[in-house]
Amino acid sequence: MPNALLLGRFHAVTRAQSDWLASLSKAPVDRLICVITSANHAATRRNPLDVATREAMLRPALERSGKPFEIVRVDDIADSAAWVEHVAAEVKRQSGLVLGPEGTTVYSANRDVDGLFKARGFEVIAQEVQGLTPHELVQRVADGKPWQDEASAETRAVYSRPEVVARLHDIFRQTLLNDDGELGHLRDFLSYGAMMDASLVQKLEDLVPFVKPGCIVDKGCGTGKLLVELSRLYPQSRLVGVDLSREFLRVCDENTYLTDDVLLVFANIIERNVPPGTATTVIYSSVMHEVHSYCDYDVKQIDRALANAYEELQPGGRVLIRDGISPAPATWRIKLLTAAVRETFARFAKEFCHGRGAKFEQLSEDTVRLSSHDANEFLCKKDYLKNWHIEIHEEFGPLTLEGWKAALKNAGFEPVQLQAYANPWIVKNRYEGTVEVLDDSGVKLAWPPTNMIVVGQKP
Repeated sequence: MPNALLLGRFHAVTRAQSDWLASLSKAPVDRLICVITSANHAATRRNPLDVATREAMLRPALERSGKPFEIVRVDDIADSAAWVEHVAAEVKRQSGLVLGPEGTTVYSANRDVDGLFKARGFEVIAQEVQGLTPHELVQRVADGKPWQDEASAETRAVYSRPEVVARLHDIFRQTLLNDDGELGHLRDFLSYGAMMDASLVQKLEDLVPFVKPGCIVDKGCGTGKLLVELSRLYPQSRLVGVDLSREFLRVCDENTYLTDDVLLVFANIIERNVPPGTATTVIYSSVMHEVHSYCDYDVKQIDRALANAYEELQPGGRVLIRDGISPAPATWRIKLLTAAVRETFARFAKEFCHGRGAKFEQLSEDTVRLSSHDANEFLCKKDYLKNWHIEIHEEFGPLTLEGWKAALKNAGFEPVQLQAYANPWIVKNRYEGTVEVLDDSGVKLAWPPTNMIVVGQKP
């Protein structure tokens, strides 16, 4: 009989997980191999607990299965393509066991993990998540909300300790804090960065007409490819890249090292990142929705970011925002034209925004009725399967075009450009043939905008 391979960060063991682990006593497997990922990370929102605490919490739950088991600690790596081999090497090094498709069954509730192991020929048994996820449970602890009934006995013991609760409060107060290495929670930097870079030409077309040379600040600079192009276009300007991911800053440093006009800053893009009155252009490209999403969907954080950008800019300086957009309030019908899209919608409606979900009415097997905002959020993220567990909790369009106009004015800016458009590539490659958008009377609509460019100028 095969071994069972279980992978996770295990910052909490929920009651449902504990019951499931106990049920493995009847599973047709000889041994449990439990891999704790992100073993080299602690004290961040994604990985709050050290690996020793996680292992101590996990061990009694595994013991209740009655099966022999091994616990293996696996550090994060940057290259997701090598993840399976990395796990196998660590399992062999720490336990002496050899993982192979013929002798291992992978039990997983993560589609990214499923795909990686299936591609190597492993049998994967997908596990449906019951109740709260471990991350949601930890978030409840940090927020001071009821959580004990959803936790295993060992988890209750750990998260009832005053020093652990105090540590969580400190960590979760650090707005927008990200981990340095991200494969453990499976945001693949390579695919995520490549996705951002793929739209570079369109970004330049949207942004460059409004850039004012001088001191150009790229907030959320990612891989640095936009900085490289801005450096080429504006050789007399100084450029500042700001990001709160050290991994992205490392990549950015590699991409910009040939230019001597780029300064990289590890900082929170919501805050003021350059001295007051020194910037001529401040750019937020595909990051304002993250400011909103990772601050509990608080639109006041967008206002705060704009207020700080206003202080950074010289008179006549401009703030440029390129991002997703929410359509005008309405009720839409969405026809889901394939079985795969219907399955993805069912998951979206349940998981969106940390379980807030999307309210909808099922009109027929392939047609649903819901708000234009939630419908557009589904359209925008239905194909982001690589980083689904991250993207599903982001609200790509936090504001309508009128909402952005009001936000600019509230911060003191004079609106210069307010434009929303449907990206032809997205329409052709992601929308056509998979969905149709209708108004509430059933009349087919034009494709909704996928992007917007908003520009404000400081008087």
